Amino acid sequence: MSLDYSKQKPIVFPYKPHDIFISGKLERVLRPMALVGVMKENFKMNALIDTGSDRTISFMDPFGYRLGVGDDLEGEPDTIRGLSGEEKAWPKHVDVWIGEHRLHVPIFWLTRPFRIQQDYEMILGRKIIFDNFDVVFRQKEEKVYFYKRRLG
Repeated sequence: MSLDYSKQKPIVFPYKPHDIFISGKLERVLRPMALVGVMKENFKMNALIDTGSDRTISFMDPFGYRLGVGDDLEGEPDTIRGLSGEEKAWPKHVDVWIGEHRLHVPIFWLTRPFRIQQDYEMILGRKIIFDNFDVVFRQKEEKVYFYKRRLG
């Protein structure tokens, strides 16, 4: 399989500054982020593109409640493990737009409230997203390129 993207027009997202606490100090860092539509193409969320996460994750409070997700969760909670420990999250498949491309993705909704200086609105995990896109990180350019994969 060739990695020739010369005939494709990528969806490009710039790295974005994000204020986070590091060792008890507030610092501004650049992160690879994508502005994605969730459930409705015009409801946009900033999503950290996380190659280390299998799952796409967000917060019930406030985002899930704004989208009406809380009334219709699927199945039992799952344990999400990360660098800061583990938490319970409930899955719900929703539509996610990357550019004009719509994907039906399971988002795992955390029940603790979103903390603006410690959390990301959404973590965009590999499952389904990376099956449909080749994602190229250009650190020096501070940009991320999404190339639609030709499935099949």
